Amino acid sequence: MKKSLLALAVLGAFAGVAQAQSSVTIYGSIDSGVRYKNNVNAAGDSLWALNSGLYNSNRLGFKGVEDLGGGMNAHFNLEAGFSGKTGGQTTAGYLFDRAAFVGLGGTWGSLDLGYQYSVAFKTIGMYEPFNYRFPTIIPLAGAAAGNQGALGTQPYALSSVAGSTRFNNDISYTGKFGGVSVMAEYALGEQSGNTSNGAAQAVGLGYTGGPFSVGAAYTRRKPNLGTAALPNFRDNDQWTVGGAFATGPFRVATGYIDEKQNLTAGNSKTRNAWLGGSFNFTPAAALTAAYYETRLSSTGFDSRRKLFIVGATYALSKRTNFYADVDTARFSGGTYAGNGAVYAQPAGQNRQTGVSVGVSHLF
Repeated sequence: MKKSLLALAVLGAFAGVAQAQSSVTIYGSIDSGVRYKNNVNAAGDSLWALNSGLYNSNRLGFKGVEDLGGGMNAHFNLEAGFSGKTGGQTTAGYLFDRAAFVGLGGTWGSLDLGYQYSVAFKTIGMYEPFNYRFPTIIPLAGAAAGNQGALGTQPYALSSVAGSTRFNNDISYTGKFGGVSVMAEYALGEQSGNTSNGAAQAVGLGYTGGPFSVGAAYTRRKPNLGTAALPNFRDNDQWTVGGAFATGPFRVATGYIDEKQNLTAGNSKTRNAWLGGSFNFTPAAALTAAYYETRLSSTGFDSRRKLFIVGATYALSKRTNFYADVDTARFSGGTYAGNGAVYAQPAGQNRQTGVSVGVSHLF
């Protein structure tokens, strides 16, 4: 009898542990593909390379939810990016460089604190034709307002802080009421003497009803365009609007982003416009095509990048996709500052074509 009671006690203890652990999910994705590009330099040379996170950014994450009763819950999300080429961190020195936040939720919505996706990023996702796939080719993930840090740490050289998709020190609210979603955030600048310096504020609104989805967001930032020793905080404004229509296997989406960065003399502007659609031929096979135009302008400077991309996916299982794409970009108006080196205009070239194939697996 004592042995039986002891065995039941041990089993009960393990069951309790399993139940506690069931509220925590370990998840991620790993993606690798081979990519060809022509005109990568002034000589017009071509390049073959193994790319990591080509279709879907590589990540390893932990998320959990605890029921607090009365319809309330506590939740968290920790997510790290990594390279499928080397196994190294995507951002050196940062363990959870994709997400690190904790929050409370209920029927009233969710309040989250930490490092997390911006309101602009979440809103643009409602009407992004590729749903943020091919992020190293398509400019929208990097164009969404985020990261209120200093000049030199951001993807765009001209508008200085366009992109990065997330905010540090962020207090964010999201509420969903029927087909309406409401979002707001305040990212603390943490600057002594002036709470607006280095800070960011945003509001967003979305609606989904039947086949239609529409959304809009506005973000105000005040980044430091100077240095730590000589700070120079300047206003940055970004707004976005767009919509999508989906019926059966077909979906079409369009949108626009407009951003203005005040400089010491004059200002710079970044504008993105796009239109695209997708069609699911079978539950496993889908084709998406879209056109994206990015324009960067400042005093005496005006450059454009026009990108057309066609991507195909075939689901080998619920978690594994084979993908391929063909894309072509045209540049005009001088050197294109672009979203980091990925989108920079090749020296001496005004056109570049790429082809990619790869495999993406979710776990």
